[in-house]
Amino acid sequence: MCLELNMLVNVDTKILSHKFRLINIFNKTAIMHMPLTAGNIALFNGPNSINIERMDFDQKHLLKVNACAVCSYDVRVFRNGHKKVRPPVILGHELCGETLDTLNINNTKINPGTRVIVCPIIPCLSCYYCKSKKYNLCSNLKELGSTMNGGFSQYMNLPDHTIKIGGIIPIPSTIINDYAVLLEPLSCCLNGISRLGKISRSDTAIIFGDGPIGLLHLQLLKSKNIKVILIGLIEKRMKIAKKLGADLILHFKNDESIIKQIMDFTYGVGASISIIATSNKQAIDSALKVSSKNSKINLFAGLKKEDKLLLDLNYIHYNQLSIMGSFSSTPKFLKIAVDMVKNGQISLTELVTRKFDLNEIHDALSYTENCSGLKAVINRFD
Repeated sequence: MCLELNMLVNVDTKILSHKFRLINIFNKTAIMHMPLTAGNIALFNGPNSINIERMDFDQKHLLKVNACAVCSYDVRVFRNGHKKVRPPVILGHELCGETLDTLNINNTKINPGTRVIVCPIIPCLSCYYCKSKKYNLCSNLKELGSTMNGGFSQYMNLPDHTIKIGGIIPIPSTIINDYAVLLEPLSCCLNGISRLGKISRSDTAIIFGDGPIGLLHLQLLKSKNIKVILIGLIEKRMKIAKKLGADLILHFKNDESIIKQIMDFTYGVGASISIIATSNKQAIDSALKVSSKNSKINLFAGLKKEDKLLLDLNYIHYNQLSIMGSFSSTPKFLKIAVDMVKNGQISLTELVTRKFDLNEIHDALSYTENCSGLKAVINRFD
């Protein structure tokens, strides 16, 4: 009897195993024969070369891109390339879109037709930093619009690891597509400000840079009820900074002039917080000259590879200055960004100044490079 049962179990196990193999083969075959969706893309082929082409996308985790903003990083890559960018690749990482597939994120289902923003980081999930959920610092990090295809495209396939970390976030109908693209850079500013520690009402902050990043930092710092000085170069942008609440706006004409005005404004103390939101290395030198003792300087913007700085280390030591960097963001800060805009704490409407078709990608890059306005957004892809 036992022998018969064993034989029966073995036979059933073999049949079951065979069935599972057939199911697995069927699934793989189904994926291989999954219909493709064709869409327009702006393909970066190398420095100063980007072309509109057609590309086929499979159906897995497919996103219809509604809008994608042009970042200064996109311009730098377009002009000079970048060590982590291997063409051909689709640039663009500040994007929003509409899901065309069901997504399961942290036990929550996102249905097809849901408007979402996308965290552009693709972490490995196995390194030291990933295990502590510092996904932006992943030792093997990949990024949409950089090492992987991004948002200058009619469609895109969402990476599995971005989905696993909760990097696909629904947005309310009150945040339209053209402004939703700014939630990603806002989240990066939130990450940078989190590095500053506790901010008290007695603090004074200086922002070097009058671009979109500078103006987002301005709003975040003003939400802390502190005095904020903004230093810029472009009159139109500086007028917007005044409208958004800057307490003092200075035109960066010469170093000595702004140093005197800042020291007068702070009663000879200097600024306790400095945000470097420009790629001009002179801003760092200026920040050191107007920083108070025990102050913090955040290097938010990247610099050119050839830019070098000579620092007086004793000055940093004796004045107890902290110089730090910040890079990208995580889903945690992206969710905070959504809530802040939804609740009216941050305004994005002033920051989008021009909209383009995908086939006008060269014009959009030039508009950004020449500082003709603030944010250029590509929102038509057909």
